[in-house]
Amino acid sequence: MNKRIHKFISSFFKGFVPIIYMIFILAGIISALVSGLIEYEVFSELYKKSIGDSSWLIFSVPFLVVFSFEIVKIFLIFLNKQSDISANSHYFKDKRHFLNLRYILIFVSFLSTLIYSFYNLQNPEYELLLKQKKTELTSKFELDRDAINKTYDDQLEIQTKEVDAQIALYDGRMVTEEDYKFAGRQEFRGPRFKEAKKNKEAQEKRRSQIINTVNNKRNIEIGELSAKLETDKLNAENNLNKSNIAGNKMLKATLGTFKKNFPEWSYILIVFILSLILSVGLEYIIWSSFTVLAMNHGEIFDFGIQAGKYENATETEIKMNQADANKEIQTVANLARSIVNTVKEKSDDLFKRGKNQIRNNK
Repeated sequence: MNKRIHKFISSFFKGFVPIIYMIFILAGIISALVSGLIEYEVFSELYKKSIGDSSWLIFSVPFLVVFSFEIVKIFLIFLNKQSDISANSHYFKDKRHFLNLRYILIFVSFLSTLIYSFYNLQNPEYELLLKQKKTELTSKFELDRDAINKTYDDQLEIQTKEVDAQIALYDGRMVTEEDYKFAGRQEFRGPRFKEAKKNKEAQEKRRSQIINTVNNKRNIEIGELSAKLETDKLNAENNLNKSNIAGNKMLKATLGTFKKNFPEWSYILIVFILSLILSVGLEYIIWSSFTVLAMNHGEIFDFGIQAGKYENATETEIKMNQADANKEIQTVANLARSIVNTVKEKSDDLFKRGKNQIRNNK
């Protein structure tokens, strides 16, 4: 029973460990992709003109920059580990510069993660809350404007009612005079017609003045209301920028647990800490994954270095290496001949002894 359990556990781990190993390497690749995507989001926002109208991402300058950064960063992790475990002296050339370059790329990743975190966590609901506040202010403005219009419309109706009655009266007199005039088949309009017409025009002028006066007051009041609306919108933007009301709900709830009205610097500090954790976590996963990969499969990389060594060698070096190789081959050949001769001599000696022993027995 114990043997079966031991065999089962052994078989399980033989199949389980390679799967975990592959997942571990995959986690490093995914972390590199996440780091690259964060950098791309930041660079694409900073250099929007460089993206262009092309639908092909490969022609985007931010994409090419981020792709180069991540590939070089991964390669330098691999190279650094190979310099520790390989006896090849070529790994030690310019090692300090490679390390400095790697640190610079890690700093770029951290800075991008910091910017990305602040962009998404610092007032992430700012646009939504600002839009809601502006909608409320606009709705209130429209209600107030409608109330103002109704007030002045009522004033116009009251003030023009008497004037309209006078205009209708004088208009009726003019019609009466015209009927009287045309009844006698004459085109002459008497003094009473002219007087009625003059009074009607005076009342129409008065009516226009009343309308202009009321509308001017209306426009002034609505203009003041519009100016107040713009001021209220600007104040709403400033208040949202200064307060933490538009912050991330989860972070606000966490900070609110310790202090109800927490200062803004504490919110900024926790965003900075989260950015640091995210950046360091991604970089360590990338480093550990590709370091293990270099430890287990570094001979492929080392073979490439050796191949490059012979490709860059001079003709003299190649001849010297060939001469050394020929000497080694000659030494091995001489050793082989010596072994063959020794074996042959021993065989002949044994054969002679056996032959003599047979004769003596006879």
